[in-house]
Amino acid sequence: MRTKRPARAGITIIELLVVLSVMALLFSIVLPAMSGSERTSERVACMGTLREIAKGARMYAMLYDNWIIGAPSGSGAYLQGAVMAHGPAVQNWDFMGPMAYIWRMSLPMGSGDTGGVVKRFNALRGHPAFSCASNDFLSMKYSASSGPDAGSGPMVSYNTVRYQLWREEEAPSNHNEKLPMNWRPSVGRIGNPANKVFCADGSRYATVNQVPDYDLEVNSPFGGAFSDAGAYSTNSRSWDRSRAPGNGHTGPIDARMYAFRHSISEPPVGAPGNAYKLNLAFYDGHVETQGDLDATNPHQWLPIDTILETSGSHGCWPDTIDHFGLPPELVIGP
Repeated sequence: MRTKRPARAGITIIELLVVLSVMALLFSIVLPAMSGSERTSERVACMGTLREIAKGARMYAMLYDNWIIGAPSGSGAYLQGAVMAHGPAVQNWDFMGPMAYIWRMSLPMGSGDTGGVVKRFNALRGHPAFSCASNDFLSMKYSASSGPDAGSGPMVSYNTVRYQLWREEEAPSNHNEKLPMNWRPSVGRIGNPANKVFCADGSRYATVNQVPDYDLEVNSPFGGAFSDAGAYSTNSRSWDRSRAPGNGHTGPIDARMYAFRHSISEPPVGAPGNAYKLNLAFYDGHVETQGDLDATNPHQWLPIDTILETSGSHGCWPDTIDHFGLPPELVIGP
């Protein structure tokens, strides 16, 4: 006669807790790796986009006597005196519209009215050719701007460097950057093209005190929505590093998250220099990923022979001065 086996009891609470603990441990290992892999893919995709933009800048220079695209007196000169932008550019600092034009991209041309500017700006800032895969921030019109209101939409992904784009006589005399004599925005005079940044992950305007917004005044004086002082400058509204240790700001917002958005994981507020990362496109066409502190080297942002006063209200970040051992007055090298 066969004996009946006793029925097995269900899973115990202890066994369940062990299983849940193992699952939690696995998730804690796998999820950061998955997140890091996604961030790496986005960084690589962004680098590819910037390489194409750098090619576009070289193509424009070849077509237009070595001029740097996005200069108010170059690609934006035809808008001087205009009340509203028309044609390929949405304002005098716009490098994306003129680049789209020479690429023969099928984007709406500005028709010289508010609706035309809004339609073209929204098409440009959201177009894959000018978008960073890691840019998931929205921006809206700067409240004090008299320019068109294009509503809320993607933050402009990339910014150029305004001190490369002014003529010498156009640059404000009270700024810390003194451009070379007779400087005009020329690729041929910028210095070693492998050492000079054309554009980078940027976010004008976005600071510790200001969520991302844009200014579409047609003849905006200081860079508009597309250009700014380089990442070395305390006057930068695209590369605000005031929350980095030693730069004098405290608070719950670290504006490095807007432009320096390519770290493998999300750094905490107030993280050390170089915890945040960004991509930069150089004039020779190569693209680099740099830490937020290493990226502030003034030599890569300014034309050769520019004289930079590194201290003062519009000087360099304190940690930049310490990191690179900058003198009070710096002559920019090649």
